[in-house]
Amino acid sequence: MYLKSPKLPLLATAIWLACLHLSSAWAQPEINPEVSTPEKSVELIYQSSFQNYQRYSASTLQSWMQTNDTVKDIGGWRAYAKEITQGKDTKPTTPAHSHGGHR
Repeated sequence: MYLKSPKLPLLATAIWLACLHLSSAWAQPEINPEVSTPEKSVELIYQSSFQNYQRYSASTLQSWMQTNDTVKDIGGWRAYAKEITQGKDTKPTTPAHSHGGHR
């Protein structure tokens, strides 16, 4: 399309900007002059994070051979997995799986 007048693009731009301005004005939220009443105050209770703190206590050191034998006697890693799922006080009476006398 061939435009004969240079004023036509300026006029179209002005109309487009005016429409854009009006549409943004209509999109504004409505102002509510209502005053909200304050609710009752909430009583806060302080509880320290350190209230039930238990100090770290290192377990007794043993030789690695004795530790490995203990783990083998109680059933290996499966026994530790059962402790996690059932509770820490339960221990199996027999090993879950034995590999013979590995050393």
